[in-house]
Order: sequence, then C-alpha cells, then structure tokens
Amino acid sequence: MNSITVKVLGVALSVFIMIMVGSQIAFMINNSHDTEEAVLYTVNENITFKGMFLRDERVINYDNTSGGVINYLYDDGLKVSENSAVARVYSNEDQIYYRNRLSRLKTVLSDLKRAQSPGTTNYVQAEALRNKIKNDYLNVANRIQQKDYSSVCSNSDDLLYTMNIYNIVTGTEENFKPAIKQIKSEINDLNSKVEDPIDSIMVNSAGYFVKSVDGYESTVSYEDIENMSTDELQKLFDIKPKVTENTVGKLLKSYEWKFLGIIKNTNKFLINDGLSIRFNSSNKVYDVTVDSIKPIDGTDNSIVILSCNELDENVLNNRFDNAELIFDEYTGVKIPREAIRFQGEQKGVYVMLGQQITFKKIDVIYEGDDYVLSKNTSDDSYLLLYDQILLEGVSADEVSSGTATDSNTE
Repeated sequence: MNSITVKVLGVALSVFIMIMVGSQIAFMINNSHDTEEAVLYTVNENITFKGMFLRDERVINYDNTSGGVINYLYDDGLKVSENSAVARVYSNEDQIYYRNRLSRLKTVLSDLKRAQSPGTTNYVQAEALRNKIKNDYLNVANRIQQKDYSSVCSNSDDLLYTMNIYNIVTGTEENFKPAIKQIKSEINDLNSKVEDPIDSIMVNSAGYFVKSVDGYESTVSYEDIENMSTDELQKLFDIKPKVTENTVGKLLKSYEWKFLGIIKNTNKFLINDGLSIRFNSSNKVYDVTVDSIKPIDGTDNSIVILSCNELDENVLNNRFDNAELIFDEYTGVKIPREAIRFQGEQKGVYVMLGQQITFKKIDVIYEGDDYVLSKNTSDDSYLLLYDQILLEGVSADEVSSGTATDSNTE
C-alpha cells in the first residue's frame, strides 16, 4: 500500500470519527433534560420553642442565726404533711455524716440477717438466684447509663442482697456472723457520737418539697397567669430574680405545673386540645393540655400556656427549657411539585431510564409548598429512590411507553 493510499484512508477515518463525535454531541444537546434525583426525605411537623416552667410554689425561709448545718429530711418531690419538719439543723457536718452512715449500716445489717435466715435460703434455687443476679446487675448498669443515680443505691442493694443469699445457698458462706458483729460494733460507736439537732425547720402547710430555689417563685402568682397580658407574660423571660440568703427550699401545692412559651402562629391545635411535649433535658414525653393561646399584637407569634399533672425530677429542677410539641412525621421520596404530570387520572412523573423517558406513578403521602412526598416502595411502576425525575415537559414521541400529557401539571 503506497503512501497516497494511506493518507487518503487516514483523512477518511478522521472525517468519520469527527462525524460520529459530532452526532453524539448533537444528540446529547438535543436530548438533554433538566432532572433531579429522587431521594428519601423526612418531614417533621413538630414545633420547637423555648419556655419556662411555672408552678404553684411557696418559699420556705429560715433564719440560721446559729450557723448550724442543715440536713434535709425529704428528697425532691416527696409529700410533706402539715406542721412537719422538712430539715434538721446540726452543730457541724460530722453529725450529718454520722446519721447517714448509721442509716446505711442499719440497711446492710438487716439485709445480711435476712440473707442468712433459713426462711429465705430454704425456698430458693441457685439457678433462680443466678438469673436474678444477672437481672439486678443489668438494672444497676442501666440506671447508671441513664444517669438515674437516685435509683442506683436501691438497685445495688437488691443486687448485693441476692448475691448474699446465693453465697449461703451454694455454701460459699456458712453465715455472715463476723460481718454482722463488725457492723454492730460500728453502729454502737456512731451512736455514742450522735448529738441532738439544735433546731428544726417546720412547714405549716402540706405540699411537695423541693430543695432548690431560683427566685422566680415570687415573680408571678400562679392563679393569675391566665389573666396576665401578653406584655406581662413576655417580661417574665427577662426577669433576673435574686435568691435571698434565708431561703432553704420550697413547697409545691400540687403536682400541676404549666409551661409558658412563645411560638409562631399555627392552626395545628386549639385551646383545650391534648398534646404531647418533650424537653431537651429529658427524653420523656409528657401529656399536656392547651390552656390558652394569646396572639402578640404586631407579630406572627403567640404566647401559649400548657398544663400538666405529671411531676418528676426534670420538671422540679428546671425553670427554662427548650421544648418540642410532637406532631406527625412523614418519610417518603421527595418530588418537586413542578415535575408532577398526569396520564389520564393517574398522577406521576417522567423519569430518565438510561436514554429512555418513562412515566412512573406516585403515591402522595405529604404535600409541602413546593414539593410532595411519595410513598417509598419497591414497585417499579412507581417512582423509586434514585430515579432521575424530569423537571420540564416532554413530547409524546420522547416517551418510551404511554402518552405524555405534560400540559396537565399540578
């Protein structure tokens, strides 16, 4: 083959390649479509806002002129009877330690005596005890993980008591006489050091005791909350109260409390509706009732007052918290509203499958302002995750099956 022939063939091949590349570019330009990938999307209609807890509470004052140390007799939230002592005043901290230590030793002593009693050990099996030890251990671990330290002590006592019974039943221990003797000796020694309190802190009415005081107790009358103006209620968030030195706790009249917050205007609920609420400081969900909704003039906000009858440590120890009113949640395939088309009565979208355009049905489960959510399914006649959704209209001859009616958009 001479050089002229080779040159001719080279030119022809170059022209052929240019024609093929050009035609492919022209095809891509003429058949390019604006698409969006179908992705999974979750819509949460919950309302989040910051608010404050309001309770019917009365401060307990005590003028500690003696300079003694206060030892509380009640944990937070416990019921106190009328004309009862909520705390004792002692000369020094050692007196409080002695009493706490005595209380602990008496509990341990009682558990040891019960664990070695024939009335206890004669009616249990080692296998049952092993299972209970496992469960008690898991309870302790769970309480620690949940930071429920107030329950750890009682759960630990249950675990220790069961282990002691197991040791007697399996013969690991014959009895606990040496330990009991030692504990009794320590109890006698502590009893010799205990002194009478120098004073008692009394309350003249019944209620639920709380140690902490933040100064807000006297900023508003609980009975007057519903009658306060929006301006007065808004000012509650800006108050910086002071705690006086002689306050030692407070009493709550009842388990009822209210939560006051400012939210965007909404039609999701009305006065007297029952709602569910969750706070940032706890995963617990509370049932609340809408007491009032007060629009704030000149804004798109309202003051909402919610009430609840469930009192716990989280509610007792917080004044302000971020809250979330819980409504419906939807998860589905997100579709731009502009992409929706119809084939007859069937609502759907056109998608690109390779270089083909196909109509796929959608099952709308939620409608937003500029998008909808379609049910996530594995049925390939419906829109699937990661399908390429066409955003603009298409002609009938572009569609691989069915008839395009791109003028029938929503």
